[in-house]
Amino acid sequence: MTEFSRALAIGTACLMASGIAASAETIKLTAGSSHPPFLPWVEVITKHVVPETNKRLEAMGSDNRIEWTEAYAGSLFNAFNALEGVESGLADLAWIGTIFEPEKLPLHNVHFYAPFAVSGVHDLTEIGNQLHEEVPAMNEQWAKYNQVHLGAMADGSYHLITKEPVSSLDDLQGLKLLAGGAVGNWLQGTGAVAVNAAFPEFYSSISTGVADGAVMTINGMLPFKIHEVAPHITLVDMGGPVTGSLTMNAETFNSLPEDVQGVLMALGMEYSQMVADAVGGREAGFLKAMQEQGAIVSELPEAERLRWVNGLPDLAGDWVALNAAAGLPAAEVLKAFLDGGRERGSAPLRDWTQ
Repeated sequence: MTEFSRALAIGTACLMASGIAASAETIKLTAGSSHPPFLPWVEVITKHVVPETNKRLEAMGSDNRIEWTEAYAGSLFNAFNALEGVESGLADLAWIGTIFEPEKLPLHNVHFYAPFAVSGVHDLTEIGNQLHEEVPAMNEQWAKYNQVHLGAMADGSYHLITKEPVSSLDDLQGLKLLAGGAVGNWLQGTGAVAVNAAFPEFYSSISTGVADGAVMTINGMLPFKIHEVAPHITLVDMGGPVTGSLTMNAETFNSLPEDVQGVLMALGMEYSQMVADAVGGREAGFLKAMQEQGAIVSELPEAERLRWVNGLPDLAGDWVALNAAAGLPAAEVLKAFLDGGRERGSAPLRDWTQ
């Protein structure tokens, strides 16, 4: 049974039991995020998950209700301590950027060690949830940090945005490029220096000279106005990430009535789909808007893309060896990720299993 089917089954069972449910309860929960709500992965929380919870409970005939407090844009925690924020109960439900946790959530960062492999945001979203269904260790890692996984979230493919034009790999020599978390691995062998940072920091870092540009998704460029300080966008298509997940504090989740749990699990799957729809639908419009505002868009030649990916060290092999030594099924996760891409029509530019 899939995660979505389990969620629906729980929801249905709770509906059948609602007529004999225990006394009604008003439950206070906090939804949070390190990032602002104009980004799809946060917007869907505030515009869908939060308001739909009570609508679903009412429609089921449940008397249970959630009293939500919402705290976004870093008001509770930043991108680098969001995992701990939910673990401690500072927020009950939140978007966790797994991209910022390559050491604590290594299996959730598999795609960062197999770049130039899978790009489609819907494919990546499906693969992210599929990994949680098929590989128990994925959920075990969340449990280690007192969390329950509700739904994976993916973003579009990564590209370059820089102060100066980039037409070949040689143009990266000596550049300081902002790259969140494990994305910095993709700059190995290019001559560029990776500077770890989250999207909200990119504009100021580039404008003050801390960096010369960034490796990022189109969906992050326009909202944070990066093209204003780095007008050259080079389409590289390095592959996309399963950037994060909607999670919930496990103690909180386990304390909830079953009907509330069922609703939240179903909404977690809807969250995944809605974020993918929003991310996929915005890319072309965002790119056009930035061009109209003065951005200069070019495409890195295929020969340079091949030169880039083939010049990288054995990221996947090193990652598998490191995590296997820690007792984690990294080879299984890598294979499942790449197989998931191939099943959906993706052809990796480099075979990371070799």
